[in-house]
Amino acid sequence: MIPKLATLAVSAALAASMAAPVTAFAKDGVYTASSVGRNGSINVQVTIKNDAIADIKIVDWSETHPVADLTKTKLIPDIIKYQSVEVDAISGATLSSFAIKDAVGQCLKKAGLDVTKFEKEVPQPALLTDTKTLDADIVIIGAGGAGLSAAVTAAEAGKKVIVLEKNGFAGGNTSVCGGCFNSANVNQSHIKMTEGQRKIVEGILAEKPKSDLHKELIGKVSKQWKAYNDKKETVLFDSPEFHALQTWKSGDYKADLALVYTLTQNTGNVMKQLEKIGFVWRDKATQFVGALWPRSNRAQNFKSGVGYIDTFLAYIKDKKLPVTIELSTKANELIVKDGRVVGVKAQAIGGDEKGRKYVVNAKNGVILATGGFGANVEMRNAYDELWGKKLGKTTPTTNLPSATGDGITMAKQVGANLVQMGWIQLFPAGDPQTGATSFKLGENSCIYVNRDGKRYVNESERRDVLAKANLAQKDGLFFVISSAKRALIDKDGRNAYGVKVEDILASGKSYKADTLEELAKKAGINAANLVETVKKWNEFCKKGTGDEMGRPTCMDEHRLDEGGPYYATLMTPSVHHTMGGVQINTKAQVINKAGKVIPGLYAAGEVTGAIHGTNRVGCNAVPDALVFGHIAAETAAAAK
Repeated sequence: MIPKLATLAVSAALAASMAAPVTAFAKDGVYTASSVGRNGSINVQVTIKNDAIADIKIVDWSETHPVADLTKTKLIPDIIKYQSVEVDAISGATLSSFAIKDAVGQCLKKAGLDVTKFEKEVPQPALLTDTKTLDADIVIIGAGGAGLSAAVTAAEAGKKVIVLEKNGFAGGNTSVCGGCFNSANVNQSHIKMTEGQRKIVEGILAEKPKSDLHKELIGKVSKQWKAYNDKKETVLFDSPEFHALQTWKSGDYKADLALVYTLTQNTGNVMKQLEKIGFVWRDKATQFVGALWPRSNRAQNFKSGVGYIDTFLAYIKDKKLPVTIELSTKANELIVKDGRVVGVKAQAIGGDEKGRKYVVNAKNGVILATGGFGANVEMRNAYDELWGKKLGKTTPTTNLPSATGDGITMAKQVGANLVQMGWIQLFPAGDPQTGATSFKLGENSCIYVNRDGKRYVNESERRDVLAKANLAQKDGLFFVISSAKRALIDKDGRNAYGVKVEDILASGKSYKADTLEELAKKAGINAANLVETVKKWNEFCKKGTGDEMGRPTCMDEHRLDEGGPYYATLMTPSVHHTMGGVQINTKAQVINKAGKVIPGLYAAGEVTGAIHGTNRVGCNAVPDALVFGHIAAETAAAAK
């Protein structure tokens, strides 16, 4: 989502640079300039030769891969080709596009060129009007985590795959998410069980069964818990069954427990499969915001969720798998013949084939992997049952602009049953302007304080609980307090998303200081209260019991007792995940309103519903997408 004020500011900067005075003579050479994009400064180098732009290079930036990559492969070549900064901005990377064009304008001025000559109108290519037919065994709509997981699985089963992606890049929301991945009994040997965690396990086991499966899972976990205690274990207790019970409870028991258990049983296998194709996991799990238990894993060799995308794409290329990805191609309609989904009608909405229509035949079936509708303001307010229909244009979102519910709409048109559409999750800690999570310094599960310097919530709670508590603070704003020693900053000075810390600090959304008193002064927080709050937190971390907000544990990533420097990052809740969607069974087959399978139609990821209930557990989304993408492809590949 592009903030209007930010867009106007960048446009004004671009206009100012173009209107700047021109010197008498142009001079060949290499010129540099910078302008602020979405995530920070973009440094641009422009080579001028014979009064023309000969070359443009990005020297340094923190923009999001792969979302902003088209500015390098499309925007910059077009500026050079047409000798004009009036080329179209890249959809989804508008701020990056404006910044690059602004920096190029500054370089033109430095070279002494008449910048108005580089404001020429760029010719638009003629729209194609023909229709092209493509054939595949399996057609997948959406090239995010779910779609690419399905593509690799189907291709390895010997199927020819066509993936339709309306963005100009592959990745979807998976590419811009934090990338955490919940899985029980993986990389947890360093975590010691606390008394607070013991109480959580015992509380879940004491619940009265609500279904036969619930009873079965409680029975299994009870046996696991007894064996754990008989051995006098001290390492963290966990299991796929306990993960399922926690997930189901966190969604107020509204999800389909069979789907939940299918998810938690398969996460370990997916982790192993990813490792085999080049994904490197960190050797220590942690607990991300809203994850409820320290079973959150992430990549060692990648920043954020883009690692899953890059790993799948590299594997498809290296193994020469029979997968074709049609970018800038929007699916519009499912083709049904004799009650079976047999293909997709689509149209190119960008690139050299813009306007061309496609009929894509699918021998085995179609897999919907289009994501949710978090960026569709009209749709989210029409369905919302949790936030009083107040998720309007002023509410930011972590989602890409392309998350508009297309798959849900197409599935509904062929009779698919939609479930739990009213349950929309707000991410508790997003950027106040953009809604993105990429500006964080430290974990978003560190302590939260308001401007009065006081904590007000158990930060290890459910995400909906955290979001409501955060919205209740003045202007819906709060601070995440973290230690620079635990802030996940790499040797190049970039955070967990690859954004430069200096750009984050320059944005005024985060503050750094050697002492808590200085930090409070910079951020506008009550200093005396902040010092007292951190003192109490440190005492809890030392003792392991007695937290004033009821946290059951203090993870190493959340410690503040090692001294400064400290960070305070300004945050607000933003629309994050739509829990409702197309109903599926445990084989990822889409179900119609009569409760029957729709032949030839499958779905995976955020386009589906009934896996998370009223509240999605943090770090369950990527496993959901990848697990059910894999299952959907297996089911479709076996279809006759």
